[in-house]
Amino acid sequence: MKSIFNLAAAVFTFTFLLSNMSVYGGIKLNPSEKRTTYTMKFYRTDTVLVVVPDSFKLTETGKNDIESYVYFEKKQNKPVYVYKPESEVNAKDMKKHILIYGSLCCFQRKEFLRIPVEKTQEGFKFQGQKFEQPNDAFYYVNEKATRLYLCKNSKQIQSEIFSIGIGNYPLHVFRGNEIVLTGVYL
Repeated sequence: MKSIFNLAAAVFTFTFLLSNMSVYGGIKLNPSEKRTTYTMKFYRTDTVLVVVPDSFKLTETGKNDIESYVYFEKKQNKPVYVYKPESEVNAKDMKKHILIYGSLCCFQRKEFLRIPVEKTQEGFKFQGQKFEQPNDAFYYVNEKATRLYLCKNSKQIQSEIFSIGIGNYPLHVFRGNEIVLTGVYL
């Protein structure tokens, strides 16, 4: 009984901190109720185009993780997933909802790099803080809810994003199985 109470208290505390946080990890964040629906809005489409870097080999496990990660409303149909390497994406594809998956530092096309998270040689950075360890990853959805990023630094590590899950913010940075930064970018 005591362990159930402790678990419930820990879950409540974690949820409370995430939902009311304005500064996390030394970076100012601005919670917004409107932005909590971006992920659900991203999946309100019939087709999700999954784009990977040309140098990235997407495994069946990766595809299963992407397609079984359900973050849409129950009354909504599950979208069809189409997979393309970065070099095969054309102008017509750019009008679709695109899920960018893989290591950000391997992407070459500038239109996939116009986000608050910056590409570095070994990984990525956000507001000057570098994340270049092999188990660093991030989740980001843009304000139009047409681009969703599930990016990790290592090709060998299955993304912890799928096992941890995401919250109500459009940006989450992970190190292994810990969320090290979460919120709404300024």
